[in-house]
Amino acid sequence: MPRFMNFRRAGLVALTAGLGAVAQAQDFNPYRGQATVHEAGRQAYSQHCAQCHGVDASQPMAEAPDLRRLDSFCRRLRDPVLKNDCTADVDRYYLRSVHEGKVRAGVVHMPAWKDVLTPQQIWSIRTFVETRPLDPPKRTTSVDARHAAESPVAASGSAR
Repeated sequence: MPRFMNFRRAGLVALTAGLGAVAQAQDFNPYRGQATVHEAGRQAYSQHCAQCHGVDASQPMAEAPDLRRLDSFCRRLRDPVLKNDCTADVDRYYLRSVHEGKVRAGVVHMPAWKDVLTPQQIWSIRTFVETRPLDPPKRTTSVDARHAAESPVAASGSAR
C-alpha cells in the first residue's frame, strides 16, 4: 500500500474512532440521523466509494447503483412499524453488499470491503449517503431517447 494511503487511512480511522464501539457487529445503522457522523462518512465515502458511486453519492456510474435510492420504497411507507422494518431490511442488504461485494456471472462488480472498512466506517458511509439529496426520477430512459430520435412518428406522439 502506498505511503500516502496509510496516512489517509490513519486519518479516517482517527475520525471514525470517536464514533465508539456502538457500530460493532450491528446489522442496522446505529448512526442514522447523527449529524456528527456526517464528515467521517463523507471522507470514507470519498476515499472508498466515489470512484464508482459518484462524487458525494450524486453521480452513480453504469454498474454502480445510486446508493441514495436504496431505501426509496421505505420512505414512502406511512406505517412507522413497516417503515422501520423496511429500513432495517435495507440496512442488512447494504451491510451484506459491503461485506461480500457484488459478483455476477463470475465478474466482480464491487469488491468485498469487510477486511478493509471498519463497522464504524461502513455505517458512517451509510449515514452520509442518507443525507444526500435525491435527483428527481428520470421520466425517460436512454432507450426512449434513442427510439424518439429514430422515429419521427414516435417523437410526435401520433401513431396510426
